[in-house]
Amino acid sequence: MDVRDLVRGHYGSAGLSEAVLGALSSAGVDVEHLTASDLYPVDHLHAGGAAATEHVLSRLGVAPGTRLLDVGSGLGGPARMAATSGATVTGIDLVEEFVDAANDLTARVGLQERARFLATPGETLPFEDGSFDAAVMVHVGMNVPDKDAVFAEVHRVLAPGSPFALYEQMSTGAGDPPYPLPWAQDARSSFLETVEDYTRRLGAAGFQVEEVEDRTEAITGNRQGAALSPVDVFGEAFAERVGNHVTATRAGLLRSVLVLASA
Repeated sequence: MDVRDLVRGHYGSAGLSEAVLGALSSAGVDVEHLTASDLYPVDHLHAGGAAATEHVLSRLGVAPGTRLLDVGSGLGGPARMAATSGATVTGIDLVEEFVDAANDLTARVGLQERARFLATPGETLPFEDGSFDAAVMVHVGMNVPDKDAVFAEVHRVLAPGSPFALYEQMSTGAGDPPYPLPWAQDARSSFLETVEDYTRRLGAAGFQVEEVEDRTEAITGNRQGAALSPVDVFGEAFAERVGNHVTATRAGLLRSVLVLASA
């Protein structure tokens, strides 16, 4: 089976918006009067959740008027957070169900004029050269076998000198993690690489790596005791995947790393 089909099958399922709304409603949220922040416990599908997104966007320098590209936008949480800061965001994702849910949820919180989502692979972006002022990629590279092509496309659509922030799960090189993981059922659709790999590939695409920040300790355990989490949307199978991720991190196999680069 093609890697893209594996990725689509891993993440895609019907009724994602309904699942999100049902989880929120069960927790007492008024889903008829949603705000973007109401969604934060369930729509930031990465280590550290919404707090990690806030840090990434602050380091990226997102501000009113920023034209931001979100590569692998998922349910749209990071894009909506950026949109609340006045940015105009275009999110792209391989998974059509994610795109549909992201557009629906964005409309429900009144941000559809500032954030839109398209189904397209990152290797062939349907945008003109220099269309964006900044780009972000949050926990996406683990599913991307051809990072060189994605990085080259992101570089093409960024205005010269624009920042690119990548917040990723990266291999330490100490061994393979246990599966399933949040991003893959098995190694067929998991393409973990080291910080050195990312740095080399970004450089080959024309980026200058400005800073590498290990965020592992900063985000560890910050969802403990939370009333809501993505598990409430994706079910107990997701809890097992998160557990394996935690085990791999504690074993020194994975790190949560933020790379800041400029085009």
